[in-house]
Amino acid sequence: MNEIILILISSFLILVGLVGTILPFLPGPPLSLAGLILYGWFTKFETVSILAVVIFSILTLFTFLFDIFAPALAAKGYRSSKYGAWGAVIGVLLGIVVLGPIGAFLGPFLGAFVGEFIAQRNHQVALRAAWGAFVGILIGTIFKLTITLAMLGYFIIKIIT
Repeated sequence: MNEIILILISSFLILVGLVGTILPFLPGPPLSLAGLILYGWFTKFETVSILAVVIFSILTLFTFLFDIFAPALAAKGYRSSKYGAWGAVIGVLLGIVVLGPIGAFLGPFLGAFVGEFIAQRNHQVALRAAWGAFVGILIGTIFKLTITLAMLGYFIIKIIT
């Protein structure tokens, strides 16, 4: 494959992955990782190393886990009960399935809020836990963005040098 075409396709995947860190309907880090792997594969991993691919693969896996559990951990940081924390986790999963992309942001918030009501806590406590879940989503997004920017930076350095 022509190297310029390979760079363009890999760059496209990495940049779409970068957009996908903000837009929940695109799997951001996996798309960026696919761009790195594609370039590595066709260059026989002489430019993009196998070690880098393994490290970025592990970090990409962590972004998935972080997306699921960060809202619950942040809700706990805002003094949520276990019901609110579990509500945030369930909200992440159900939110995406039921509400689509907007559910990735709204689901944990609503899940933590409902969980606190099930625990028979007042609306102020429920709102604080829900806010914590939302903060967790933001932290998860920043984490994904950081990993994806690291992949982009690594790719740029490797194709320039």
